[in-house]
Amino acid sequence: MDKGESTLLKVLHAKKSDEFRMKIEKKDKYGITHRRFQQYYKGIKVENAEYLIHGKNGLIQTMNGDFRDVNISSVQPAIGEKQALNSALNFVDAKKYKWQDADMEIFIKKRTNNPKATYYPKGELVIVNDTLKNKENLRLAWKFTISSLVPNNEQWVYVNAETNDIIRTTPLIFDINTPATAQTLYSGTLGIISDSYSGGFRLNETRTTTSGNDINIHTFNSLSQPNYTNAAEFSNNNTNWTTGSWSDINQDQSALDAHWGEEMVIDYWSTVHTRNSLDDHGLSVSGYVHYFEANSSAGWPNNAQWDNVAHTMRYGDGDGITFNPLTSLDIIAHEMGHGITAFTSSLTPGNQESGALNEGFSDIWAASIEHWAASGDPNKNTWLIGEEIVGSAFTSVRNLQNPKSTTTAEGQHPDTYQGQYWATNGEPHTNSTVLSHWFYLLSQGGSGTNDNNDSYLVDGIGIDHAQLIAYQAESNYLDPSADYADARITTIRSAEDIYGSNSCEVISTINAWYAVGVGQAYIINSFISGPDAFCSSAVYSLNNPPASASINWTITPSGVASLISSGNSVTVNKTGGGDATLKATIDGCASVSAFTKSISTVAKVVSVTSEYNGCYNGYAAWRVTATPNFTGASNWHWTVDNPSSGSWYIDQPNSSSTWVEVKGGGGITVTYQSPCGGTSQTNGTTIYSSCGSTFSATMYPNPTTENTLNIEIPKSQIVYSLTNSSSTRNHGLEHIEEVEIFDIYNHLLTNQIFKTNPSQVKMNVSNLKEGIYLVKVSDGIHRETQRLI
Repeated sequence: MDKGESTLLKVLHAKKSDEFRMKIEKKDKYGITHRRFQQYYKGIKVENAEYLIHGKNGLIQTMNGDFRDVNISSVQPAIGEKQALNSALNFVDAKKYKWQDADMEIFIKKRTNNPKATYYPKGELVIVNDTLKNKENLRLAWKFTISSLVPNNEQWVYVNAETNDIIRTTPLIFDINTPATAQTLYSGTLGIISDSYSGGFRLNETRTTTSGNDINIHTFNSLSQPNYTNAAEFSNNNTNWTTGSWSDINQDQSALDAHWGEEMVIDYWSTVHTRNSLDDHGLSVSGYVHYFEANSSAGWPNNAQWDNVAHTMRYGDGDGITFNPLTSLDIIAHEMGHGITAFTSSLTPGNQESGALNEGFSDIWAASIEHWAASGDPNKNTWLIGEEIVGSAFTSVRNLQNPKSTTTAEGQHPDTYQGQYWATNGEPHTNSTVLSHWFYLLSQGGSGTNDNNDSYLVDGIGIDHAQLIAYQAESNYLDPSADYADARITTIRSAEDIYGSNSCEVISTINAWYAVGVGQAYIINSFISGPDAFCSSAVYSLNNPPASASINWTITPSGVASLISSGNSVTVNKTGGGDATLKATIDGCASVSAFTKSISTVAKVVSVTSEYNGCYNGYAAWRVTATPNFTGASNWHWTVDNPSSGSWYIDQPNSSSTWVEVKGGGGITVTYQSPCGGTSQTNGTTIYSSCGSTFSATMYPNPTTENTLNIEIPKSQIVYSLTNSSSTRNHGLEHIEEVEIFDIYNHLLTNQIFKTNPSQVKMNVSNLKEGIYLVKVSDGIHRETQRLI
């Protein structure tokens, strides 16, 4: 059954060689069904190319993702799997691989509950970007998961299936690797769960979550080496893991933090997001304390990591100078957050924006979990990452509230997209703070000016609401190659899913992105509707206000009207006559925004406008409109005052808008019956005739059978003024300078020039045959035309 595959093929204008295979379909708690599709080309998976379809009740609402236009002629590899693997291993050049260690092979079989599981790489043909040479160039490649033991590392290595070159690598180990001094601060005396076994009690449990799922949490002693299979139990002969009751507390106390932290992470995901462990399918949790790799570039022992292949946690002890044991709650939550990402959006790690988002989401989960589990602990600051593992020289590893802080162990970070301290090489920990600072502003609010010199104001919605938006986006909308623009779009969509399209949460989500330099600020498209004027009372409404926002109504000046408000509506009652300004102020959502409307308790015509529309039968046609500030007027009546000619006509005298046709000109006056009682009169505008077929001079006789045509300028020339004009315009002839006579085809038949500028002339027309002619008269400035019969 087609779940949207054909829709994607059509909408994305895919080729016949393209294919979409659904990876997962799920319905979230907001009733939205999400389907995630993987793109294939000629049957070969296109790496990081996923598209998502979202909708309700069988209808598609939105789609997003990354579709690749693949142009590869053949998907038959020129390089075999074995040859490609040799190239990958030569590239990694590890001293020892995990499949070469019998204990590690036993471990992966037990960990995956698969007797055939092995660390030995199995090649997969994929289509992927050649990021090492040309990131826009798609190639057919062999993909291998290379798991090395010395050094301990996990990565995907891509080998060009045509040339045998290494074209891409992707790290699968997520860590916090930061040089700094540290002093460990633990979480005090806490309740944890351990189990009993033949040797006493150990840090192992089957934890029943609030969702009713049983998840195994097991914390091991790695014994300062990297091999999981050599790890030992943390054991005690009683259930009191305290000083005096546990002999190993001095050297192993950090294991208690690790075990409790893992418990809190699992409980958080179950309680807040109803998620069944990291993979949402009951994945067991294994943590390895006292982890260490000699001669490793990963920075051990000053490190903590999430192993994305074995799905385990590794905790270094620190060197006692830069770090103490890296088992604080936020560090644990951060690293296990990479597991959440791996099982949801699969944001691609590395030095592209998807890698920064990957790290940023882990910091979001670190802050959220620390707030949820230990907000009352004075040693914990929700918006500082690793504040408990750094020493007196620093306040934290990263600062989500102020990424540019000079007291963080990692150094200063950007708070604006591509702004100051942005890592142009794409280092993901550095560039992650744009996302995590967005989350801080969304939760707590803030104001200021960013590196783009944009002033912003964000109304915080609280971390409890913000974390739901972040999770909806990461789990249901983001795809592996998402960037910051995608993160903005999907978090806005997520806020709409949860809180509604016009909610304060949506507005704050948009404004928080604007604050960190991604996208524009939210514009409230509200306006006040209602009459411009009223006689006694009227109701006004603020249209399209943000949901849940409080609205305050005011009117100025006082004494004109009183207000009775109810939400986004207000009743205005007249208390005196005059004009006023009604204001609606939105507060508590996207800062403070105000909208105004000019109103009046006096019914009146505020303007009379006229628009010239050409000449008809010698008349100038005007559209004249009276604009009242009210409704309900009646008995409209238009008149032309003091017309210069007795020829005028009003087409619609009983309407607020009419056609007026005039010869000559005059003033327009309108009277009406006010809805508030009484009759009012408004002087309008002056109109005039500017038709070329109308003479200001007189021509007679016309029609004529005589040999002489008389043309005369009247003694009193008509001068008309235009509305809103301080000067007058002469629309008649001053004198007669030239007379021309044309046939109806506009051929000149005769003309005569009069140098004395007379006001009266005679033209000989005896040579004209019976018919219609055009007579044009000019005074050197004006030129007028009339028909002669």
